[in-house]
Amino acid sequence: MGKIKTGDDKVTHIPTIIEDGYNKGQVSVCIAKSNIEFDSGKIEFYVTFKDQKNTCQLILSHNTPTETFVGYNFGKSAFGIGNYSGGKWDGITATGDESSLPINQKIKTVIIVRGSNIDLYVDDVKVCSGVAQIVKSQLAIFFNGKQEIIVENFKSEKVAPKAFVVMQFSAEYNELYEEVIKPTCTKFGLEVIRADDMYTNSLILEDITKSIRESSVVIADITADNPNVFYEVGYSHAINKPTILLSDKKRAKLPFDVSGFRTLFYENSIGGKRTVEDNLYKYLQNINI
Repeated sequence: MGKIKTGDDKVTHIPTIIEDGYNKGQVSVCIAKSNIEFDSGKIEFYVTFKDQKNTCQLILSHNTPTETFVGYNFGKSAFGIGNYSGGKWDGITATGDESSLPINQKIKTVIIVRGSNIDLYVDDVKVCSGVAQIVKSQLAIFFNGKQEIIVENFKSEKVAPKAFVVMQFSAEYNELYEEVIKPTCTKFGLEVIRADDMYTNSLILEDITKSIRESSVVIADITADNPNVFYEVGYSHAINKPTILLSDKKRAKLPFDVSGFRTLFYENSIGGKRTVEDNLYKYLQNINI
């Protein structure tokens, strides 16, 4: 959409005037798709503006029901992160004044995505952070403005998406984790982490909520009435994190608040473990990690 020129490791937005229709006479916006599929990792590029009112934003989750835009010029703010869905904008965060953007100068831009955590760095300074659910899709760049915009030295470093596992710590559940959940996630290409895998000096609750935000999916065993497990499930649902619930069939009834969610029931037997392994893999496929 719009017009670009490529070459010498550069993508240059060429402003074009709309010649007919409702927006006749206005400058066309431009969307340039890349050949990179991305959902988690680091993106780096340099951008040069010739007008402080120009817009350059990376599009994550492109061509999905909710696209996430990260970059320069959100309204009157210099930097921002926002979602676009159903023809409407939902601002997540915005900082700085557009008049602070330098012109005719290369600006180093780094965007780090870990699960639903998004950080934007400009010239090695973190300028804003936000939370949005990112799914694997083609990276794209959104341009808008009356002057040329140049993006160059575009690089991406992908990291394996993470699965955060929530469950009671006991021999019975450790067996399920080691023999079923962990190998299934590894086969799917997910790095698996559980609360007892973390060794830091910060508060345990901070580590857990951070790990949930930085994961692509949460897998929770809700067989036992464990308050910690249900707190972490509630936090996951609150930030719209894809969450897979597991429960042993021996549990007679699920609590009311989670009874409406699809739950993968299993039997704690050799055949039961094989079944839950197959079904867990199918669940992971369906949530589009």
